[in-house]
Amino acid sequence: MVKKASVAGYTHRFNRHALALFVMTALGGMAPQAIAAPGGGEVVGGSGSISHSGSNTTILQNSQNMAIDWQSYNVSVDERVQYLQPNSSAISLNRILSQNGSTIAGRIDANGQVILVNPNGIFFTSTSIINVGGIIASGLDMQPLDFMNGQYIFNEVLGTDGAVINSGMINASVGEGRGGNVALIGKQVENDGVIVANLGSVTLAAGRQAVLSFDQGGLLGVRISKEILQNELGLDPAVINSGEILAEGGRVLLTASTSHDIFSQAVNTGNLESATSVVMHADGSFTLGGGADLLNSGSIDVSMTE
Repeated sequence: MVKKASVAGYTHRFNRHALALFVMTALGGMAPQAIAAPGGGEVVGGSGSISHSGSNTTILQNSQNMAIDWQSYNVSVDERVQYLQPNSSAISLNRILSQNGSTIAGRIDANGQVILVNPNGIFFTSTSIINVGGIIASGLDMQPLDFMNGQYIFNEVLGTDGAVINSGMINASVGEGRGGNVALIGKQVENDGVIVANLGSVTLAAGRQAVLSFDQGGLLGVRISKEILQNELGLDPAVINSGEILAEGGRVLLTASTSHDIFSQAVNTGNLESATSVVMHADGSFTLGGGADLLNSGSIDVSMTE
């Protein structure tokens, strides 16, 4: 049975002062001028090299999959990180071991797929520009051995915030008319910037464990297998989209697994491009006008413009 879902106006209840406070706290109180380029990188799986020249950091990837452990990973507004990869399907895992979160205020460019992992949080500022074949930014940890064996399993690290926030511009495209994948995964996730993945997939997912897979067309699938047990940041809800998600002809997934009464609602979404209608399917998924599917495992509000 197909039901029409009612659509209510969206009230963004996320406190901007709380966001600013979180960012400064999660990043150890770093002032913007203290942000430096990624440092202490070591290739721990696959083969490749890392070089620095002025404000540019270049990662040359020789193998199809490559894993790097970083002591820190920040990109200031005038800095650029570039991944030179064998092809658009090549994947680089970047595991950040710092006790502080990562601030991305500059550019990240890649012709393939990039995974950023920092359990202490990842914040893409309003000045950040990400142009990649695909990107996964995770506040949950991933082991290099699992990654190199083709197992995309992300787990929480106890005592960390695990939040991922995008306020910048993320564009994913693998070329030849094929879209890329964008996934923000953590204990709490927000997009108040712009995410573009036409013909691709966009995922905002919150939980304590996530398992990722790719379909035959290369689109990303996410399964949250462990629920959030406490609201560590005091933010509500667990997944927020108050920005723009542009995924024409693609797929959008917003999902959260939370313990009862931890959040007033698991998922709240603001603007989804071309969302002129919302139809609820029998399996609980939503189809949005414009060709993008929103698969919902929590409560969801969609606001539409005339």
